[in-house]
Amino acid sequence: MEAIFKMGEQFGSFPWDGDVANAFRFTEVEPALAHVAEVTFDFSGVTNMTSSFCNALVATLMAHHPAEFARQVRFANCDPVIREFIGAAIALGRREAREYA
Repeated sequence: MEAIFKMGEQFGSFPWDGDVANAFRFTEVEPALAHVAEVTFDFSGVTNMTSSFCNALVATLMAHHPAEFARQVRFANCDPVIREFIGAAIALGRREAREYA
């Protein structure tokens, strides 16, 4: 089973609020991660986002659930700007995961 989060439909073309991303991660993404084989973030329609949003969602998820993140999390339909934000957030999450260990 898979959970697909359509980021553009849920947050618009420019997700910006880190607090909203944190709440989304905690209430929707983490429960899905515990119950499905794969979690996909579909960035269709998203043209830009803030590092606050991306870090609150991606970096924190990576830092708190590194094994599950590696096995279960996927990103789809990311343009180059979104891909760059996600890559930076993953790197930050890896650094934070080492600090938690």
